[in-house]
Amino acid sequence: MSSLAKILHREGHIVKGVDVEDEFYTFTNDNGIHIETFSHMKLKKSYFYIIGNAYQNHSVTNYIKNMRYKNLSYPKFLTYYFKKQYWICVAGTHGKTTTTKMLSEFLPQSISLIGDGSFHYTGRQNFILEACEYKNTFLNYQPDLAIILNVDYDHIDFFKTKEEYQQAFIAFAKQSQFCILNGDEFSYRGKNTITFGKNFNNDIVFEYEKGVVTLLNKKFYLSVIGEKFAYDFVGAYIAAKFMNIKDYKIQNKIEHFIMPKRRFEKKQMNSQIIISDYGHHPNEIKAVYDAVKEEYENQKIICIFEPHTITRLQRFIEDFKNTLNLFDQCYLYSLFSSARETHNIVLEQQLYQKLGFPEYDFHTQNELSKLNDVVICFIGAGTIDTAYQSYINLVQKKAKEL
Repeated sequence: MSSLAKILHREGHIVKGVDVEDEFYTFTNDNGIHIETFSHMKLKKSYFYIIGNAYQNHSVTNYIKNMRYKNLSYPKFLTYYFKKQYWICVAGTHGKTTTTKMLSEFLPQSISLIGDGSFHYTGRQNFILEACEYKNTFLNYQPDLAIILNVDYDHIDFFKTKEEYQQAFIAFAKQSQFCILNGDEFSYRGKNTITFGKNFNNDIVFEYEKGVVTLLNKKFYLSVIGEKFAYDFVGAYIAAKFMNIKDYKIQNKIEHFIMPKRRFEKKQMNSQIIISDYGHHPNEIKAVYDAVKEEYENQKIICIFEPHTITRLQRFIEDFKNTLNLFDQCYLYSLFSSARETHNIVLEQQLYQKLGFPEYDFHTQNELSKLNDVVICFIGAGTIDTAYQSYINLVQKKAKEL
């Protein structure tokens, strides 16, 4: 919704917003877009309302509908507003934001909605959308070209079984005109699909070694180390080739690619490497660990993790424990409970006890800031960026005091 607001503002529309009072990293308001809170909003019949996925059942939404004010849901508005563009949808459990941003830089004449709250606007020929599977939202779209990066069971509060989750992606692939999918992680094959991966049973096979992808007899030097990033790149590369983009242009873009906000976002401060990442699934966290280990193999790696939704933590508790144990040290930040569930403090405490890691507090923050030659990873999909920024401020303050 943040990205969409900025695109509409960029195209000359008068845009306002209504949201909760909390500030999230996805909205950096440098466009002059006025944001009201639910307790201090002004609704008018003359407005056109776009209802975000998080507020489909909100009391304000019900009021807007009961008053018969002009409105569309977020997916329906996109389908209406961008109906003349060539649609490219990026789907998958992980990597959507990174791949959407990457593809937006590969393709000229494109508008891109990117999940970190940013957007890309170089023309109106192509529309690139990060298509989320939660509540089957991506089934509202029938893209000309789709990318499925991976299918790793998630969103337990909506998809009750792994099979139900996979079937949603199969339905999405079938209703796309053409689909590029990661054949190493997704077994679906269709007449309209092309697969990629490291395994030789894929249509397009690539090799990866420390930041270098070998693909179709050519080497591509990536700006970020990590096998997970390599898979994202290959998916975006195939889509770009489908759109007739030259290899040398892709190489130039990927060598200078800057990750989206909170996607393996790195800062070096004194002798510490500090990383912020949106990972909230055990396999995403492992991908972060693997990338850090590959790049900083001789350094101590510390994790501060914020679980996102109690249903996910409960369902994958053993997977979280095993993954977090890979780090040399791990600390737990308070759980982020989204609007989709009720915060159960007792259950949260029980699950934290099962994980067995100490909680992150001001004392821990201070002690970590004294360490040398370490990599400290702030990982989570909620508000852990607040802790990340607080830690950076502390390190900067101590540096000035020396």
